[in-house]
This record gives sequence, C-alpha cells and structure tokens, in this order.
Amino acid sequence: MGIKMEDGAAQTTLALLKLAKEIADAVVGDGDQATVRAVFDRLCLETDCRADTEPVRGCNGLVH
Repeated sequence: MGIKMEDGAAQTTLALLKLAKEIADAVVGDGDQATVRAVFDRLCLETDCRADTEPVRGCNGLVH
C-alpha cells in the first residue's frame, strides 16, 4: 500500500524531506541518512512553530 499523493500531509512531508536532502548535500557535499534526518527534524520543527495554528510548546525559545 503506497502513500496517496492527494494527501496534503504526505506532500508536505515529501517536500520537507527533499529539501532536507538538498540542504544536507549543499552543506556537507553528500548528506548521509543521519544528517538528512537531523535537517528534516529541524525543518519539521520550524514548520510546526510557524503554522497558523496554536503555538507548539517549546517553540518560543528557539536559538538559531
């Protein structure tokens, strides 16, 4: 059973994963799985913190 691409959440996840891979590759040359996962996790956190919904606990104190 595959992921239905009509699903907005699946499309967003795949877009963030692709972006994470591109960022990891640009920063370290060839992002390994652990690096891509770390970048993906950060992108997800940033996306959650900036959503138009109620704030996620812990998002107010991010240090960049």
